[in-house]
Amino acid sequence: MLEVVDPGLLMTLQDAGRPGFADLGIPPSGACDGWGLAVAHLLADAPPDGVAIEVTLGGGELLVAETCAVSLAGADLGAEREDGSPLRPGATHRLLAGSRIRFGGSTRGARAYLGLAGGIAAAKVLGSAATHVQGGLGGLDGRALRAGDRLVPVRRGDLAMAGRAWPAGIAPHPAAVEGPIRFVPGPDLASVPAGTLEELLAAAWRVAAACDRMGIRLQGPRLPAGAEIVSHPLVPGAIQLPADGQPVVIMVDGPTVGGYPVIGVVPRAELPRLGQLRPGDDIRLAPQEAEEARAAWREQRSRFARAAEALHADAVWHRLADGAGG
Repeated sequence: MLEVVDPGLLMTLQDAGRPGFADLGIPPSGACDGWGLAVAHLLADAPPDGVAIEVTLGGGELLVAETCAVSLAGADLGAEREDGSPLRPGATHRLLAGSRIRFGGSTRGARAYLGLAGGIAAAKVLGSAATHVQGGLGGLDGRALRAGDRLVPVRRGDLAMAGRAWPAGIAPHPAAVEGPIRFVPGPDLASVPAGTLEELLAAAWRVAAACDRMGIRLQGPRLPAGAEIVSHPLVPGAIQLPADGQPVVIMVDGPTVGGYPVIGVVPRAELPRLGQLRPGDDIRLAPQEAEEARAAWREQRSRFARAAEALHADAVWHRLADGAGG
């Protein structure tokens, strides 16, 4: 069991999200970095729809109110014990009652995921416990975590997964990949001046301070403004071009419809990279055919599955070895 001492910039409870309610104006929400969440779940023996803490940019502190096993994944936000010893991401740690977890922050990556045995107990709203602060849905009373909140593992007292490590050599985090962020051009290129796509690709972009779970504003040369169009559905990863000529990438808590032209869509395999962007990061964009994007997603899922199998095999081996040693 954990107690929030200081939530830092932002801590929320997140799961895989609540897709299927866009017609009601409700975004999918869930983890900004689905890869990091999934790794935290596997390390903590939690189901795919389990709940974990999403820590944004660090600065927070948690009290271990009851001895437990804690998994960490996603960005390295400088997690450490109160004595300064590091808690590395991609691993599960056994923490004694009375100890503390502090997130000192980092210059690389935006979000870490902290899991407990079996996930964190939380009520579901519309099939999900994902926190959507703007709509007051999910999590704890539909809000961000605050000092005094207590988070209880689904399997209280289960320490069996302590010591596990994610096989990053088989499946490194997508954000570890260097190079431009890929996107599939369209669907509203006909609504922007000729040459807009070429200018988007030629420019170097910086993530603006206006970067959160709703969207990422990119700063760079002013692109030619397109005409407003009839509002149509938006999905996470959609790249809108507002009248100011500065692209905005829709994130998991973003609007479900919009009237600015969508000049491209970041595909699923690239979304974990978006989730780890932080204000001040410099990025470039590169086009990708839809079939290439689908192939990249299949390959990413395959790598993740191989790493999950290796993690499971390693856990079984340790249980057998521990039994033999006893």
